[in-house]
Amino acid sequence: MDYTEAIAYLDGYVNFERSMPDGPRAMFGLARLRELATRLGDPQEQFPAVHIAGTKGKGSSCAFAASMLQAAGLRVGLFTSPHLIHVRERIQVNGEHIGEDAFASAMARCHPVLEKMRVRPIGERRLTYFEVLTHLAFLHFSDVPVDVAVVEVGMGGRLDATNIVEPVACGITSLGLEHTRILGSTLPEIAREKAGIFKHNAKGVSAIQEPDAVPVLEEIADRVGLPLEFIGRELQLSVNVCERDLQVRDRLARSVAEVRTASRDWCASATIGLSGRFQAENWALAARLSHWAHLKIRGTPLPADAIRHGAAEVNWPGRLDALPRRENEPLIVVDGAHTPNSMKTIIDEMPRLAPDAAPRVVLFACAKDKDAEGLLGVLARYATEIVFTCSHNPRRRPPDELAGIWQRITGRKAAVETDLNRALSLGKALAGKDSNALLLVVGSLYLVGAVKERTSGA
Repeated sequence: MDYTEAIAYLDGYVNFERSMPDGPRAMFGLARLRELATRLGDPQEQFPAVHIAGTKGKGSSCAFAASMLQAAGLRVGLFTSPHLIHVRERIQVNGEHIGEDAFASAMARCHPVLEKMRVRPIGERRLTYFEVLTHLAFLHFSDVPVDVAVVEVGMGGRLDATNIVEPVACGITSLGLEHTRILGSTLPEIAREKAGIFKHNAKGVSAIQEPDAVPVLEEIADRVGLPLEFIGRELQLSVNVCERDLQVRDRLARSVAEVRTASRDWCASATIGLSGRFQAENWALAARLSHWAHLKIRGTPLPADAIRHGAAEVNWPGRLDALPRRENEPLIVVDGAHTPNSMKTIIDEMPRLAPDAAPRVVLFACAKDKDAEGLLGVLARYATEIVFTCSHNPRRRPPDELAGIWQRITGRKAAVETDLNRALSLGKALAGKDSNALLLVVGSLYLVGAVKERTSGA
């Protein structure tokens, strides 16, 4: 099996990232996943894991944790989703994507097991794209081998495919309403699903949460015997300064932050390598999780130099990411924000990150199942010009529909261009060429990936 054949085989499995299920969470479960893992020799038992769930920021937190642990000298696996350009981005070791040959080799090893498991009684749930890919990642981490794997939950936590790892540290990033048909319609219900990753003998860290989510997280942590700390309670976070640095991130500002225990027996500080003040909380969560992981694996606290270096050198494309600027073109900033809350976070950041941007031009696309009215309502207070287009997402919303919503909300007409190349050219032209020219690309990670591919040649 070569790489092309491996990708074709993987694509033969149902992919809920492209066609989200409307069914209840009963359609998910760990029994089939444990069976697959057992048939593959339980590769997930060959390495300790840092396991992170949440609604917002879990990918960034995973990237921070992997970067800091790698800076401490560990060989670190990283499993995240979704990808921007190619699927190999999801499986990394020390910052390097799994190679095509290694991907094909791992899939070839999985193939006979998967084929046997495809022969099931009618009506029994089949494995999914994400579940197969998760086990392929674990097999690769076992083969390398890695000292630790940082693993991002796909959806929920309790019934997620990743929830068979052996964690030494479990993190919960900021929670919000998402996938409500599957995870529950209230924040406590969603918190209960996310907290399903908590395990005995691990340490737990949570971001700042809404009051009604906290008791649920505490209850489940107590039930499994997991010590749980909260940022804003046991861990105090301060964002000290924000600086403009023309040499880093193409002039987007970076934050300098400190996190410490209330008792002051542990403290970490760093310049945050990802733009956006909100990234300080993701870094703080990751720093504490990485501390616990290093303590468990190496028997010593995570070195301060590793925290500083890893935080500054983190790489997490597509999140308030300034693309390399070309001559006579605007600065292009991309972010995968696709909920009203995450969009508000981004728009709140823009005046600080790029205060002189004028005009404020946005290139936008989103999926059918997203709250387009909410997203565009937030964008209405930022964008002076907007271009609606299509991404590669099969669930994409027609751009003319988006333009109609925009006109209802703002009373303004907007440009519509279904061809992404022409839409990108139009957005650049509207933004202009001077030193303050900026084009913001938001609404979909599919859109972000497509724009990055076109502008960087990745």
